[in-house]
Amino acid sequence: LACIVTALLWIYMMPYMSIMSPTPKAALSAVIVSAVVKNIVMPKKILQLKGNDFFVGVVTAVTTALTSPTIGFGVGVIVYSIVNMLVGGNKAKV
Repeated sequence: LACIVTALLWIYMMPYMSIMSPTPKAALSAVIVSAVVKNIVMPKKILQLKGNDFFVGVVTAVTTALTSPTIGFGVGVIVYSIVNMLVGGNKAKV
């Protein structure tokens, strides 16, 4: 019965879907903004990093904030690789 009611409701609401189409994007945006705004204002995890990790973290965070997450990730990987080659990576302890 619930399936039939839902199907009929969707059929009935079809003419109004063009009005409602921006609503899911707005709701998703509100959820994302509320989740990350606290970490943008005071990035505690980045500030806890030390040495080269702090440098790579700040460069990655600033690049991500100014461009896009994909470009920020790529720049972070490149900066990490360069820093790791110049300074020498930490040897893994077994």
